[in-house]
Amino acid sequence: MSIEEIPQGADVNVISKNEKKARDLIKKLGLKQIKGISRVTFKQRGNIIYAINEPDVYKSPAGTYVVFGEAKVDDMNQRLAEAQAAQQAAQEASASGAAAAAAEGASAEDKSPESITADLEKAALNGGAAEEELGEVDETGLDANDIGIIVEQTQVSRGKAAAALRKHKGDMVNAIMELS
Repeated sequence: MSIEEIPQGADVNVISKNEKKARDLIKKLGLKQIKGISRVTFKQRGNIIYAINEPDVYKSPAGTYVVFGEAKVDDMNQRLAEAQAAQQAAQEASASGAAAAAAEGASAEDKSPESITADLEKAALNGGAAEEELGEVDETGLDANDIGIIVEQTQVSRGKAAAALRKHKGDMVNAIMELS
């Protein structure tokens, strides 16, 4: 079957003779294929990135990798510009949506004494939690380095990090997962 006979839109890999030889040699060398990798990138000076979508990746016992696929140039500067434009558009949309919600919310706010009391109680509870965080943190029985790592990874206060670490009996992974 020649390339002209392949129906348009068919999912077919055409492997050259040299690539087939290389794959056979790799299998003889004991390299193991790694499944589930959807993209491999290589960065070069000047923010030039080479990207290989849907690659075939093999790993040697020594830890080196062999990657097969079509490398395409991916301009990092263009991606950054697109990301900034998308972020700016999202901020504008959220600002206009917040203004519309505030206009609707101002007229629909509940001014009953019960709702005002409930709001004051919520504020008092939140203020108490903030005061606890500002005070001394009880780190007895916990490793200070573990708490520091959790604070660094999750960007929370030392009090919250210590509480999560205590809740998970010193298990850093579960504490970080809870806080992130």
